[in-house]
Amino acid sequence: MTFLLIGAIVVPLISVPVVFLSSSLLKEKTGYVASALSLISLAALVAAGASASSYLSGVYTESYSWSPIGTFGLRVDNLSLPILLTIALMVTLIAMFSVPYMRQRIGDDPRRYGLYYSLYMLYSLGMLGTVLATNLIEFYLFFEIMLVPSFFLIAEWGYGERDKISLAYFIWTHVGALVLLVGILVTGFLTGSTDMDSVVNNLATNPSLISSTVRLAVVGAMCFGLFVKIAQFGLHAWLPSAYAEAPTPISALLSSAMTGIGGYAIVRIVMTIYPSAFQTLSPIFAGWALVTMFYGSAMALVQDDVKRLLAYSSMSQMGYILFGLATFTSFGVSGSMFQYISNATAKGILFIVVGAIMLQFRGERSMSKMGGLAGKMPITATAAFIGSLALMGFPTTNGFFSEFLLFQGGFIRATS
Repeated sequence: MTFLLIGAIVVPLISVPVVFLSSSLLKEKTGYVASALSLISLAALVAAGASASSYLSGVYTESYSWSPIGTFGLRVDNLSLPILLTIALMVTLIAMFSVPYMRQRIGDDPRRYGLYYSLYMLYSLGMLGTVLATNLIEFYLFFEIMLVPSFFLIAEWGYGERDKISLAYFIWTHVGALVLLVGILVTGFLTGSTDMDSVVNNLATNPSLISSTVRLAVVGAMCFGLFVKIAQFGLHAWLPSAYAEAPTPISALLSSAMTGIGGYAIVRIVMTIYPSAFQTLSPIFAGWALVTMFYGSAMALVQDDVKRLLAYSSMSQMGYILFGLATFTSFGVSGSMFQYISNATAKGILFIVVGAIMLQFRGERSMSKMGGLAGKMPITATAAFIGSLALMGFPTTNGFFSEFLLFQGGFIRATS
């Protein structure tokens, strides 16, 4: 065992005290340390992916024993690797962008830099651990770890009514996580295991362990919890304000990396353990996704605040991801996971562009006051143009190919 995956999540954990202590000397430049340490996790994941490709199964797994949950495992395969690399890359780049941006927000207080980057690294640990997890309880623990540092990052360095906004974000996502936990606990109790592979094997060997009615209820509970995370219509109240009022580097990380993890979890957990029950409910989910897509797009069109526009656009993109999953086809699911990557890169670019504009023009976010910026900031304007093309699914961009795949999945499902 080479310990690549445990290393990928231990590095962010060790980084927490490292960046906190180094901030007393480095101040805002602590962000470069955080970025360099994140590169180590990225390199470990690349190496794990290379190891996975050398196996016939295409899977690289590390397993450890931990008595409270049984087997504590970490896995890289064709499903998780692109998501992991996207998260690790965005964490690395956004840490670098945080250096100039947070200098404006924090000033000269070294302790505040230490706190910011400590929470930032803990946040990255939660995201990576969630995608790597092979045990349902392990998944839930990392899922909650994502929530806590992001709550404090918004509450401490956000804008506007950041206390209320961060609390609403915490309550919404925590309630969703608790509903998800109900589904996890019922699954573990009835199958006798919380290890994902063991649960699947136990149900395949003895389908009567969980009745069809209970399966539908569990899928409903799990999906409700995950739909809060991916901000589907009616469960989205936390998203617009959280994205708009979070410090812009955290807005970029929320939009590009964290929110879409709920879509990954639907594939990894719900569709893998309860495929028939998910398929039964998939027409409802497809309709829900369409409402989310159109509502998010419509709300984005009437925004003047550029961060709020990107927030509603992110909500719409999560609708695309759910729609692809709801097609219950290989094309649709592949398109949804590709859409995660497409949205992450486009939104990462666009939020960094917005942050650059806010740095240059003292926090300006009103699009009605941004006329003529292309002449003053040509490189930033070019980046915004590229990000916008990818977001709209312009042919030859990654956004086009991901949306083509997921809608092809919808066509196949509708005509089958």
